[in-house]
Amino acid sequence: MNDMKTIYHVEGKLCKEFIGQISYTVCLDQSWDELDIEFAFSPQYFRPEDLTKERIQELTEYCKTEYPGFFSSNEEIEDAIRHGTKTEIHTLATLNDEFIGCVHKQLTTRHMHITKGEASDGCIPQSKIEGVLKVTLIVFSVLLDNTDYSLTVRVR
Repeated sequence: MNDMKTIYHVEGKLCKEFIGQISYTVCLDQSWDELDIEFAFSPQYFRPEDLTKERIQELTEYCKTEYPGFFSSNEEIEDAIRHGTKTEIHTLATLNDEFIGCVHKQLTTRHMHITKGEASDGCIPQSKIEGVLKVTLIVFSVLLDNTDYSLTVRVR
């Protein structure tokens, strides 16, 4: 993908507990044979330094209140906080208001790669790659303030 032309790049930061959608619109100035949409974010999980005793206690109390009876012990809750809780962001793309793909993979860097004959998982091959591309970030959960993300659109 190094020989592809970057036609759009944006970087941003998300705040803790953000839930919502962020959309980017790119006008393709000509017809292309290949499209690659790369989305990346970090961090996905709590880092050890993020989980102070106070933060673990706060999250434990939250889990007990919001999910009564779901966890059998404080240790089980702490394990879920350390290993099961994550930032979750999906990417959805349309071309000329027609769905061309959505990626739900639990990867911090993912590609939506589309050509006339092939497409990555969750995407649909396109006979024409031209017009108005819209990429929507569907943000379900952000664990930490200043969660970095980037979106890059490349063509060939």
